[in-house]
Amino acid sequence: MISKIIFMPIGLLLGTVLAKRVGETTFVDGWERTRGTKPPTATTEIASWPEVVAAAALRGSIIAVTAATFTRAGATGYRYITGFWPGEKTRQPAARLESRGD
Repeated sequence: MISKIIFMPIGLLLGTVLAKRVGETTFVDGWERTRGTKPPTATTEIASWPEVVAAAALRGSIIAVTAATFTRAGATGYRYITGFWPGEKTRQPAARLESRGD
């Protein structure tokens, strides 16, 4: 439990702040190189719906993967330094749906 508390600021810094910047930069650079324009936002008037939705999905995916990678690397480094893993040891089983008895 104490490992989770100590790791929180490290995970927050790596998994959100730094990863968001790296992911956003990666997305924008990739979009500009392949499309020749800045990526559209939801309020870009002349962008089509499919283009806006695709850009948002791609942006979110890249940032999520970057955040998971940075957080995992931080947790691995934390375990290397302290000898304690800051998160769960195993995956938790999924909640089962209750039978309604119909």
